[in-house]
Amino acid sequence: MRLALALLLASRVALADRAIVVGRVDRGTWSDAPTEARRDQKAELSAVVLTRAGKLLAPDGVAPVRIGGKAFAHPSPLAATFHWLAVEPHGFRTTPASNGATSDYYSNVSTDPRTFGRWLGFDHIDYFERELPDAAPIIAAEVATDDAVLPGLGTLRYKVVLELPDGRTLASPGVEATDTYGILPGVHRVSIRAADDFLGWLTSYLNVPEVFGSAGGGRDNQTDRFDGADCADVMVGAMRRMGRTDLAYTNVAGLPAYTTRVSGSVELDDRGQPERPITGARPGDLIRIDYGGELRGYTPRAWDHVVALWQDRSDPAGPFKGGPDGKLDGFDLVIHMGHPHLMIEPLSAMAPATIDVWRWKRR
Repeated sequence: MRLALALLLASRVALADRAIVVGRVDRGTWSDAPTEARRDQKAELSAVVLTRAGKLLAPDGVAPVRIGGKAFAHPSPLAATFHWLAVEPHGFRTTPASNGATSDYYSNVSTDPRTFGRWLGFDHIDYFERELPDAAPIIAAEVATDDAVLPGLGTLRYKVVLELPDGRTLASPGVEATDTYGILPGVHRVSIRAADDFLGWLTSYLNVPEVFGSAGGGRDNQTDRFDGADCADVMVGAMRRMGRTDLAYTNVAGLPAYTTRVSGSVELDDRGQPERPITGARPGDLIRIDYGGELRGYTPRAWDHVVALWQDRSDPAGPFKGGPDGKLDGFDLVIHMGHPHLMIEPLSAMAPATIDVWRWKRR
């Protein structure tokens, strides 16, 4: 009986007209696949209706279109009033953890020092919708952030509500479209990156929430889906976006398998200054962190965190007046998955600590 009811409901869904958000980059083909672009490219969004009979309706200028791999060279006209919404994750949890996690950020594993790292199950990520002022059939695919260092970069999902002339209202998937891992791929994702290199792809993960112990197999990996990531997974995820799908997700301790050593262990004092000079580090190099001071030994792991060198800086009062000096110290900027998302800040924010430095191997 239940199976028959499920099949009946599925058939009704399949026969319903569907509103679908589509995007394109630099006047390419419109597609329901994620819209991924560099910030110097023109990315746009629109919406189409796929009827129960398999016919595609699209606004003027939205052609050709590819839906689920199927090409529609000449869609029929779509007349509708457009309402656009952003679908976003809350950075910190707004409801009790579904798996018993005690942190205010999302975590799939225990953060209690006594049971640190024990698998708890997938945490529930909270989402909300925000109405946008745009009402045009074609809008810019933008990522609005309050990040002063990296404005307009990162990931944002979009939903559309269409009011049709016959009085019907159709909506594309939104906050309700979630599963065990987070928001479903059917909620249209826009990811804007700074460039095509490792650091560039890393910026596309801005606004993706921190999920400590992020996981999931195959296409359901939370980092691959831009649903959530921890400090090590976001680094591997950026490399995978560059085509390095040979790199499996790992933890901080496993990153040396993918890298070569630039510097051995060095102590940073409270101001982030190393006990001896560290030279040769380049932007994009990974810096592993073992926290010192009051946090020394808080976790049972040898290495607590990983960041990537973003920019060489120096003491503003020194001879280089804040510019690059070729030395790794607390003045340099690093990018990392913090609480509750990816951020850029001085290396001194990690101090005191023990650090070492690693560089990605070529394929």
